[in-house]
Parts: sequence; C-alpha cells; structure tokens
Amino acid sequence: MYLKKTTVFLSLLLLFCLRATAYAGESEITKKFAAALDSQDLQIMTAVIKENGDKVPGEIRALVDDALLKGTPAEERDSKLYLAERMATVYKDVSGDAEPLKTVKKKNFEAKLTEPARPAPINGVYTVETLYTDAAKNFFKPDNIVIKSGETVRWVDRDNAAHILASMPFIGEGGIFSAKVEPGGNWEHKFDKPGEYYYICFIHKVMYGKITVEK
Repeated sequence: MYLKKTTVFLSLLLLFCLRATAYAGESEITKKFAAALDSQDLQIMTAVIKENGDKVPGEIRALVDDALLKGTPAEERDSKLYLAERMATVYKDVSGDAEPLKTVKKKNFEAKLTEPARPAPINGVYTVETLYTDAAKNFFKPDNIVIKSGETVRWVDRDNAAHILASMPFIGEGGIFSAKVEPGGNWEHKFDKPGEYYYICFIHKVMYGKITVEK
C-alpha cells in the first residue's frame, strides 16, 4: 500500500514538474488559464478568455508554434498542445469561433504522424497496413501518404485485432467509415475528392492516419 501511494505521489509530482516547465515561459494570459486548467476551474478559465477577447487566438498560435519547435521534448510538446486545445475549446464556447480549435486539433493530429510519403501503387491501389509490434502497439504503416484524385487506398489488417476506420470531418474531409476489418481482412476506399483526410481507428483511438488527395 505504501509503495502504491508513493508511486502515485511521484507520478503526480512528475506531471506537475512537466507542466511547470512547459508553462514557465508563457504570457500572463496563458499562465492564468493554465493555473485554472490545472485546478479544473471552468469559471476562471472562461473569465480569462472573456477578459482577453481578441488576444486569445494569438495566445493559442504562440502555444502551438512553441510546442512544435524542433527539439521540443515530447512531454512538453504534448502539454502545450493540450493547453492550446483547452484554451481554443473555451474560446469557441465563448465566442462561437471554431477556427482556432480546428487549427490546434489539426496540428496536434499531424504531430503524431510521420512525414508525408508518396508510395508507388500496386495495380493502381495503395496499401496501408495495420500493425502491432513489441515497440509500438496499434499503428498504420504508412500513416501519412499523398495520392491523386480518383485513386484507391486499401487498408489491410496485419495484426491480431479488428479495426474500424473513421475520418475526422471537423479538421478535414469526411467519407472514410469502414465496416469492422477483422485480422487478415481488408477494406478499400476510392478518393474522388481532393483534400486532406484525417482518420483514426474508431476502436483504437490512438491510431492516426492521413491521406492527402491531390488533383
């Protein structure tokens, strides 16, 4: 029991230190919002947004830019992106403007992807595999590809779990929603409309993928 309590305490202390480091260089607006977020005080978070109005989108952009600077540790990056997304969410609720939230969600999603690739299709079809390894659990490979309008992508289940593919229309194009793809099975979709298609596995929501369709 003592060991369990000590582990929980150390985990909370580490989380606090990571947040303190991530927020140390922020503006007073961001610091006030972060403090309210840490204490889960929605009333104060809302008040900070209302009091600072037009300054908030700039604060959100600055957080995202800092988070995505080359060399930023993953923990600090994720902490700043989380803060930016919460700030953008409250800003949307207060102002009705969803654009900052869309931008944050898109940047957050893209931070989890590898660099865009232009693989060669086989018989006119691009293949994306769902994989599971000791190093990484459920993931798409490749997870970020560029294709042409009118081309087809086939997802092949190479691991031991079923998957359901679903697009994220809030930040990109819709249209991807598969039936359950069982191990050894596959599902394919023809992309007729140019645009950016962000998608996840509806079952394993830690699986991120993107298809960019060019004209």
